[in-house]
Formats: sequence, C-alpha cells, structure tokens
Amino acid sequence: MLQEKKSTALLRWMTFFGLVVSAIPMVLTWQAVGRMQAPDLTPRNWENLPNTEWVRPNEIAVQLRPNADENTLADLSQKLGVNMIWNHAATGQDEKRTTAKLTVPAGKDPQTLIAELEKDPRVEVADVVHIFATPVEPTSAPHPVTESSPSPEKGFKPNDPRYNEQWNFQMINTEEAWLKTKGKGAIVAVIDTGVAYEDNKKGIRARDFAETKFVKGFDVVNGDNMPNDDQGHGTHVAGTIAESTNNKEGVAGIAFEATIMPIKVLSASGSGSSADIGEGIRWAADHGAKIINMSLGGPFPDKVMRSACTYAAKKGVVIVCAAGNSGREGVGYPAAFPECVAVSSVGPKGELSFYSSWGKEVAIAAPGGDKQVGAEAGGILQNTINRSSDGKITDDYFAYQGTSMASPHVAGVAALIVSEGITDPKDVKAILQKSAQKKGPANKYGAGVLDASSAVKLAEGYNNDHSGRFWMVFLLFAGCFFVGKTRQKSGAEGGYPFWGTAAIAFGLLFPDWLANHLGISSPLNLVGHSILIPAALLVMGVEGKVEKRLLGWMAFGLLTHLGWEFLHGTIPLGFEIGTWQLLPWVAANIVVGLGLLINGLEGSKD
Repeated sequence: MLQEKKSTALLRWMTFFGLVVSAIPMVLTWQAVGRMQAPDLTPRNWENLPNTEWVRPNEIAVQLRPNADENTLADLSQKLGVNMIWNHAATGQDEKRTTAKLTVPAGKDPQTLIAELEKDPRVEVADVVHIFATPVEPTSAPHPVTESSPSPEKGFKPNDPRYNEQWNFQMINTEEAWLKTKGKGAIVAVIDTGVAYEDNKKGIRARDFAETKFVKGFDVVNGDNMPNDDQGHGTHVAGTIAESTNNKEGVAGIAFEATIMPIKVLSASGSGSSADIGEGIRWAADHGAKIINMSLGGPFPDKVMRSACTYAAKKGVVIVCAAGNSGREGVGYPAAFPECVAVSSVGPKGELSFYSSWGKEVAIAAPGGDKQVGAEAGGILQNTINRSSDGKITDDYFAYQGTSMASPHVAGVAALIVSEGITDPKDVKAILQKSAQKKGPANKYGAGVLDASSAVKLAEGYNNDHSGRFWMVFLLFAGCFFVGKTRQKSGAEGGYPFWGTAAIAFGLLFPDWLANHLGISSPLNLVGHSILIPAALLVMGVEGKVEKRLLGWMAFGLLTHLGWEFLHGTIPLGFEIGTWQLLPWVAANIVVGLGLLINGLEGSKD
C-alpha cells in the first residue's frame, strides 16, 4: 500500500511538471497573439513619391453603418452644416452604399468635424482622406538579358514559351504545388488600377488572359461595373496570380485555375483615395472574394480603410498587401494593419530587394524582383498593358519590380491553400508562415520566403488527416468488438471493452474536433494536442482503478495523435513556434502520458 502511494505521488509530481512544460508554448503563442492585437498605428516616415500628396486635410471620408440612405446623408449634412454625398454614384438597384465624403467648409476644423461625426451612432468611423499609391515604372523585356537555366522537372511544368524566365516561380516551388492544386474554386480580388480583363469601350483584354476566369468586378473610381485597367499595374499583378497557363503563350500564373475579381480603386496615375479603396475592399468582401490582393500603400493608418479591412476579415477574406518600396524600416498601410498579411520582397538570389520596406509587421517574404541584381531578367515578368501619353495601348510582356510584385505571389499561393479547403484567414496565414523557407531576420523576411509546395502539402495534411483518423477509430471499435465477442464465445470473462475504446477514441478525435472548431491557428489547440486533460484530472485527485485505467487509455489516444501530427509537421499552430522547437514539449507529454498509461494498466492487474 505504501509503495502504491509513493508511486501515485511520484506520478502526480511528474504530471504537474508535464503540465508546466506543456504551458510554455501556449504562453509564447498567447504573447504572439497579444502582439498582433496591439499594432503600431503610427505614421511611417516615408519620403513623398513624385506627384503624390499623402493627405487631403480638407476632405473627410465617412464610413456609415448599414442601412444608411439618402435621409441619413441629408440629416447629417443639416446637423453638421456640411454637404455630405455618396462616395460614388449608384450602379445598380441592389447596390450597398455606406461610404460618404464631404469637403470641409471654410472656417471649420476637420478634426472637430470628425469627432462630431464619430459621436453619431449612424457613423462607424470618419477620417481625413489619405492617398495611397503604387509607383512602378514599366520596363519592357521582350527578350531575356541572361538565359535562365530550367530547373529539373519536379512536378507539372507548363508549356508557356517564356516560363523559363520566371525564376520567381522556381524559387517558390510552384511546379510541385501544381501536382496537388491549381487554385480552382478560389476567388481573388485584385484591388488596384483595374485589370485588362475584357474588350469593351473602356479597354481591352490582355492577350495572355484569354483563358483566365473572371467574375463581375467594380470600378470605384468611375462608378461603373467595367473595371478596365488604364495604367497596367493591376493587370501585371493579376497575371502573377492567375495569368492563363499551359496555353503555349507567354508566361504562367501561380493559381491559374482561380478566378480574378477586378476592382479598380486607383486612377491612371496609379493613386487613389482611402474612401475608394475602403469601398473596394467592402465590395469585394460582399461579392464572394476569398482573397484580396492590395499592391498599394501609403504612410498613414487611415481609419476608414482599417474598418474596411476588419469588415473583410470578419467575412473570411484573406488580405494580402505589399509592405512598401521605401527601402528602409517602416511597413506601409494597409499592410501594417493586423488584419493583413504584409509581404516584403526578395530578388533572384533570395535576399531582401534594395527597395523593400521592412519592419516587425512583415509576415512573409516573396519574389518581387531586383534589377540591381539581375538587370531586366531580375524583374518579375508578366503580360500587361502600357498606355502611352497619346493613348496608344501596348499589350506585351513587361518586367516590373516592387513589393507590388511580391504581394500577388503570396495571394496566388493563398488561393492554392483555399482551393484545398482551408478558408479561415488566420489559418491561411498560419499555413503560409509555417511552410515558408526559413530565413532571417524576422523584421525583414517575416517567417521566411514563400514556398508554394510546402504550403499546399501542409494544407492538404490538415484536411486529409482528419478522415484518416476517423477510419482509424472506426477500425478500433470494430476490432475491440470482434475481440470481445471471440472472448465471450471461448468462455473468458469480460466482453467488449467499450469504455476503454471510447477513451482511446476521445484521445484520437478530440484534437481534430477542437482544431475544426477553433481554427488551426488557435493557441487553444495546445490543449487538445497534449495530455493536459487526463493529467489535470489526475492532479485534481481522480481515484479508483477503473478511472485511472480510462485516463491511461485516453492519454494513449492523445499521445498517438500528437506523435502523428509531430512527425507530419501538422501540429496546428502558427509560425511563432516551429515544429522542432516543440520537441521538449512533445517529450514531456510522452513521458507523462506513458506514466498515465502504465499506471492505468498496473491498476488493472490488481
């Protein structure tokens, strides 16, 4: 009896130690979540870009709450002594308009007006109008400056004649990813200068977009449903995401079976207002986009844009943004908002591009080109248009560089992940980061350099493992039932060990249920992927041979699940704690779990 008490006391102390060790990664993960929830929203010290003013202090954008109508505008105008109008004209009967604007009357203070507006319950937020831009100088690259050596074929290789010039696709391992998915079913909104998506009175369809799928878009700048590109930037961005591929023309796109939703918020000058961009974000979220790409930026944390990003994220949209081209510390907006995935740029050698902004908000790095390293061949080559000053349109292949080009690489891989069934924005971000090719420091490269193949494999692992374990549990129940019946027929005591099997089944299935309920990026998944529950019950003083035996079997099921996920690298956590960094924590769980199992089995012999 004394020996049994010593054994139980020792096991309880071991279990307590295991609980402490198990809590360490949870605390670290919660700290990371806390950092995400307290973003630095100070203005960035950027130099003004040519012909760009970042602020219009005498214009105010107003984000109204749902159900706002003409009477709302009239009442607020009269109340404040201003003339408030809709940000754009209505383009359809079912159009939802909640963004308004006004010019500050002479003698009135803009900040006082903003404060008065935000006191009104019909107003969500208000802010002075900020300008965001995407300055890229197009440089034609009809022929490569240096020949690229084709990589050994590892997967699906498209027949596009200039594909070998896309060093960027080789860097992120798209060919292996294409064996699993090509992005079918994902809708990506390109919020930019528009896209050369069709031939109409406003523009043309670029020649290597003939097989690219599009859904209805929106031109916020001109207030119509024809978001044609009149600058070229948006089409180039859309090309990286889903340019027609394997069509014996031009180059390839990353998620070429995905669907592009063109949203024009930037004018032909490459700049646009916070009101237009915020409205474009909301329009995309309301019309079925699962991913938004914004290759645009500015130094000010506009409240109207922030509320739009929050709105889209709550509707399940992954928002990918360019970190900025300042060449120094200070991630621009909207990339620096916590709802967004901020992308820095690397060149052909995998090092940070000379122009790339960087900072603590950077989530991941991706190829954006660097012509200081590879001349014209060091840019990102895609089909787009170029409109000259006399209005002539050139439809050709151009090499651009910028974080504007890095961002759509991440958006394209996000589309591949979404097509694999992972749709929660936090989960998509976690997969992007966890699967990245590790590189430091984190304030320049985030979790590392984008890896399409690893991301798709990880997404597939999270989805497919669940069904496999359900079949495992089914076979476990069936096997125990068969053994129990056989023992009964042979005259042995005891039949089907139902409760023991149920305890093992709980251990095998509970982690998946928790991850499906909370999302794979939740720190609470550490509760399910540990022996925390049976260990806590023992520490709290569970007695009795039957109860201890059940705790032992439950621990066995949980350990089996934990070991499987550890070996496959699919423990559902974000990048902050890598799989192999969890080894001490996994080892502690194994020691305590085996102790629980042995204790339960020893008790069953008495």
